[in-house]
Amino acid sequence: MKNLFNRVVILLTLVIFLLALPVEIVGLIRNQKAFEDEADEKIEYAIQSAATDLNVVLSNMENLVTMLHSTVQATFSGTNYVYDPAVFSQLKRQTGNIIKDTLKKTERISGLYVTFSPSLHSGMEEVWYAYRDGKITFIDARLYAPSWLLEGNPRVDYYYDAIKNGEYWGADDYESSLDEYMATHTQSIYDNEGNLIGIAGSDMLMSELRNMLSSIKIYRDSQIVLFDSDMNYCASNIDIKKPAKVYSVLINEIGSHHDNTTFHYTSSDGQEYIAAYTTLNNDWILVATQTTDAAMASATETRNTLIATMMLTILIIVIIVLLLIKRYYEPVIESAEQNEILMINQSRQAKLGEMVGNISHQCKQPLNNINIDISNMRDDYMADELTEKLFNEYAQRIRENVSVMANTITDFADFLKPDRNKENFSIRDSVNTALSIMKESLVINEIIIINSVDANLTITNYRNEFIQCVFNILENARDAVISSGEKPGRIVISADEKNKGGQQA
Repeated sequence: MKNLFNRVVILLTLVIFLLALPVEIVGLIRNQKAFEDEADEKIEYAIQSAATDLNVVLSNMENLVTMLHSTVQATFSGTNYVYDPAVFSQLKRQTGNIIKDTLKKTERISGLYVTFSPSLHSGMEEVWYAYRDGKITFIDARLYAPSWLLEGNPRVDYYYDAIKNGEYWGADDYESSLDEYMATHTQSIYDNEGNLIGIAGSDMLMSELRNMLSSIKIYRDSQIVLFDSDMNYCASNIDIKKPAKVYSVLINEIGSHHDNTTFHYTSSDGQEYIAAYTTLNNDWILVATQTTDAAMASATETRNTLIATMMLTILIIVIIVLLLIKRYYEPVIESAEQNEILMINQSRQAKLGEMVGNISHQCKQPLNNINIDISNMRDDYMADELTEKLFNEYAQRIRENVSVMANTITDFADFLKPDRNKENFSIRDSVNTALSIMKESLVINEIIIINSVDANLTITNYRNEFIQCVFNILENARDAVISSGEKPGRIVISADEKNKGGQQA
């Protein structure tokens, strides 16, 4: 009863662990997928949240420019400013006061300005106020670049692109008067009669923009990158040398994804990344990119823990199975092996008994002949008829009968003796040896043997084991002939020589 209880407990434990293993595998797969989805959602949420904050700043720049545009357009509503420099100067001062007061109430914006069209007057006129050394200061650009409005100069794209397209957005525009790089937004201004007044614009320091990107925290090595509408690099939260080369794969991937969802890609250095991007209000592209290893760090730790648990479960299952085999199945196997050994021994004993019977039958006739010769020799001696010649004949026949019995016993002894080394021997002689052992049984059952094996056919092997094999085959053949009921029966023994792999068999 105790053994049965122990067996049930062990089997139940094994079943529990076997059921737990697929559950752990499914949990590992689902856990990996959940972490991947979580990483995608986290980076997508972060980029959307950052885009919202950045859009507020960009919209503020745009709104300030729009307001300044409307104010200047209303201020310069008449045409007298075109012909009267005094009126123009007065309106310019009014515009400067409006810009200065407006700039005091803004955050993050580093400068506001109106650049007037050179066609209005011979001189280049501009009203520009900027934060400098913590104060709002008037900037006279003519002191730094007296010919800065020459068309074709790439540094004045903010002016001519705004006139050409109605507005302009630019990043990393270098301003020599402040020795700073700027993010810039400008709009063209026309009066009510369609005369070009100039442009209104606002600036934000690129350092301020980079600080905003740096404040976006996702993972430890996240990169927040800003591109313009033409996918030209603008800024990022880390210092990048040769950004066009570094982000070339990312730019191509963004070009192939048009749904603003997260995607995975491999960089030029073979590193796996997760990325998400969104389009800002001014058509710039804000991108968050993150190495997969860092994003999946928690998942990797959890996965390693689950794998360790799985390996432990498998180990426990193996140990339980081994214990079951050792405790309950090894005795069964040993018992089966012992039974098999017993059956083999019984079979050998039966064959041995049969062979002993065959030898007994084969020895009876020579012994009977010897007995007859001895009796006849005695009778001849008593009758005084035993001559030397007759005595020698009796002795010769006795020696021959003894030799027959000796050969039979020798064949039997060799048959039972195990071989230690291979030797080259005649197949025909080995067949004859097996036949001599079972000769009496063949005679009794009236079975004729036809041995057509070539006397020159040899083989290199264990001779006695080969004889035993032939003996078993002959026994099966004898039993088959006896079962057929054919009298007399016949067994034909033949052997062929084949060349296989350069060896004869």
